[in-house]
Amino acid sequence: MKTNVYKAAGFSLLNKLDEGGLRSYLCDSDTILKGDALHDDGNGKATNAITAFANTFLGIAAHAQDNAGDDGLSVLVIPPLSKYQFIVPVEADAVITQTAVGLICDLESVNTLDISDTTGAANAKGLFIDEIDITAAAIAANTYGYAIGHFEVNAA
Repeated sequence: MKTNVYKAAGFSLLNKLDEGGLRSYLCDSDTILKGDALHDDGNGKATNAITAFANTFLGIAAHAQDNAGDDGLSVLVIPPLSKYQFIVPVEADAVITQTAVGLICDLESVNTLDISDTTGAANAKGLFIDEIDITAAAIAANTYGYAIGHFEVNAA
């Protein structure tokens, strides 16, 4: 039986990470939290300053990294492969419903989902919703519930 993780923010991996499945990227000067969506900052470094999925999406931070004032630190990243399933809190704009299953949704912030934003950039990755969690425990942890899904390319 799958146990869902109810964090206030951040993507949490639900299945096992393949050995050697992490990628390492230099960080820009951000404070990165575990579960943040990371993008290339345009200089080949990972940033969490972007709040919409784009072609520059690198994956999900596997650990926290405070890179303030230091330009040489790296962060390990879970790549956005469709075999990895994540649970993430819905931040906008209503309680997630079964009709969200099958949609590709965008970020609301760097570590939450916007179920009303299903457009995203053409050919950019988004979270394809496989399931929802609106159990009493999920709603108690996050007002709008949780989306469970994997990353897919948005063909829009």
